[in-house]
Amino acid sequence: MIRWVGFGRVFAVTAAVLGGVLFPGAPVAPGPPAADVRPLPAGSGHALQEEGTGHEELLTIDRLERDGGNLPREGATFEVRAGFEHKGERVLGKRAFSITVSERLSFATEYSNCEYGQDVPTSPVNRSFRKAVCWIDTRIEPGEFVDLAPIALKVDRWARAERVSVADSGVGKHWAESGVVWRDRHWGRGGKLTLAKRTGAVPPAARVKAGIDMSSWGLDVHVDSSWDLEVTGAALKGRKGETVTAHLAMDFHGADVQAQRDPENSVPFARIRVQFPQGVTVLKSPKQCGNRVTNRPYYQCEYNLYTNSYDVPMLRDGYHEAFPFELRIDDTSELTGGSISLDAPAEVLQEDADHANSTARITVDAVGGPDRTARTAWTVAAGAGALAVTGLLAAALLRARRRTG
Repeated sequence: MIRWVGFGRVFAVTAAVLGGVLFPGAPVAPGPPAADVRPLPAGSGHALQEEGTGHEELLTIDRLERDGGNLPREGATFEVRAGFEHKGERVLGKRAFSITVSERLSFATEYSNCEYGQDVPTSPVNRSFRKAVCWIDTRIEPGEFVDLAPIALKVDRWARAERVSVADSGVGKHWAESGVVWRDRHWGRGGKLTLAKRTGAVPPAARVKAGIDMSSWGLDVHVDSSWDLEVTGAALKGRKGETVTAHLAMDFHGADVQAQRDPENSVPFARIRVQFPQGVTVLKSPKQCGNRVTNRPYYQCEYNLYTNSYDVPMLRDGYHEAFPFELRIDDTSELTGGSISLDAPAEVLQEDADHANSTARITVDAVGGPDRTARTAWTVAAGAGALAVTGLLAAALLRARRRTG
């Protein structure tokens, strides 16, 4: 089983599925009219078998590279080069090549012999992808090496860790993968994508090593971009014994980040740590935070981004998660030291673009506490007692004057 996490379900397929029937299902319209691509010259003296039905032979991908050494930025255009070797025994004719890119990449050039589409993710937080299926009329003999013309791609907004996959997908069905709904399917209007016999050697860095499925391979494309995770604290006021609510939160800004760090969607990209002052008691915590970590004076909160499939949930610009805590003020003398902060591995913390907003204070200000009330009551009582004594003394003096008078 091959599981390309960067693309979700599109790469959670077996080698057999990629091998000629990448997207089985409902029939679709046949390919475009024969392209006027010049057939490749014969480059082998092997005895050739006739083309026919039966088990379909696929080209083995042996080259995949991106032009340029620097990391591309938002709005930049770059080219991907892919090549194949024919290790079979039959002459191959018309072929379909699939080019799949993650959603923050787009096709800078659309060819007239290619059909384009984009999947509809099962949830707005799941990663999407774009695909082109290009039909090329050619003649490829056993032992020949061929290269696709450079494929121009554009870096869209919020791109970060992207992926490109190129495959020889034969002449099977290409748009009916189980569970995938396609939108914006259309044919390109430009020139034609071509295939040419390879001349020269493949650069060592572009060579594709042997793998389980040699008809398809993926290329990671890292983009020069940034992200920021911001936390919001709380400033609370209340009397001793009073219940208050701390409306804590996290917000995500910038380029897309995969929300989970493992294929099973069980290890979050980051967590939020919440620690309250000692003078309060947590009566109710949000479900994302659960109970306090055993033997530790803090809560560990997670954002609510999980799936039950191979779809990849993403942290996207503008994502907001609230963490409301219900508290009771117990001791007004210990209401210090509360905080909310980003809790993640060191490599994640280093990538955060703004460390200043990764931590925020949680404060509780006691207003009119019982001690102050007791002191006030004692003062009032003492004052009333003094007034009463003064009144008695005045009355006694008045009676004494009357007697002497």
